[in-house]
Amino acid sequence: MRGIEKLHPVVRAKAERLVELCAADGLPVKITETLRTQAEQEALYAQGRTTPGRIVTNARGDGYLSPHQWGVAFDVCRDVKGREYENNDRFFEKVGAIGKTLGLFWGGDFRSYKDSPHFEDVDFMPGNSTATLKKQWGTPEKFMANW
Repeated sequence: MRGIEKLHPVVRAKAERLVELCAADGLPVKITETLRTQAEQEALYAQGRTTPGRIVTNARGDGYLSPHQWGVAFDVCRDVKGREYENNDRFFEKVGAIGKTLGLFWGGDFRSYKDSPHFEDVDFMPGNSTATLKKQWGTPEKFMANW
């Protein structure tokens, strides 16, 4: 888990605006996850496969497949202690709809694995793929050096 300052500046501004708009609608949101290292992404990928826990991602870390590794994605939760991931009131769908107005892709719209707390910037992720970033920059480090 990293701070919001680790996001690409464009994505950071959208994340901050999402928090503001959600608060104005009575949806208290907190940013929980931003930039991930390759090792952190690999550990998450292993969860539910080779290590205990439930599967939380389909993106391996070794191929820079997660937009979190590029600093163009973030995750949120409800900013209410003990109710962080409660969704019986469709909280995440409401937050997702607000995120879409900001040009963010909402993980609740993923076809295979629904990831309701997840957002990524569509301007950096055409087709919800890191392929464009990898083709242009090669590695997340080279991409981040140009912010």
